[in-house]
Amino acid sequence: MMGNLPRVAEYKLTDLLSSAGATIGVIIAGTIFLQFLSTKFTELGGRYRDLTREYRGVDGEHIRHGPLQSQIRNYRQRLILLNRASWLGAVALLCFLAAVLAGGLSLAYPPVRAFKAVGTAGLALGLLLVAAAVTLELAESIMARKEILDEISDLDDDAKMVSHR
Repeated sequence: MMGNLPRVAEYKLTDLLSSAGATIGVIIAGTIFLQFLSTKFTELGGRYRDLTREYRGVDGEHIRHGPLQSQIRNYRQRLILLNRASWLGAVALLCFLAAVLAGGLSLAYPPVRAFKAVGTAGLALGLLLVAAAVTLELAESIMARKEILDEISDLDDDAKMVSHR
């Protein structure tokens, strides 16, 4: 025996893998969610750069100047929300990985209760962080509706009516 270290329990690898299965599924879903956020952020970032480029090229007295200012503000806020959601999602994935690792260690060393506590806390915190990230993404998507109104605000009434059909 090695000092005061607890003995490694006898367990089947299939037991370890099945206990980690659900959390690994959450990790995969979280990774897909992060990819979605990253893609959305990249697209919005490109549109933000296009708007700022157009704004720099428009005279301050031009009718398009005001709507561009509003759109730029809106896009910046949306980008901030997506950035925060991505950060929360990434930290959530780290929590899930810690939960899987702790779960495996709790199978190998059943007497060590700290592994169960760390695994439970990692899973719970990960789920809360994913919920927060989804909430921020939802807020961002609600802000996207304003973009449509800003885009047509400088059109004449006839063109606005066509755009509502």
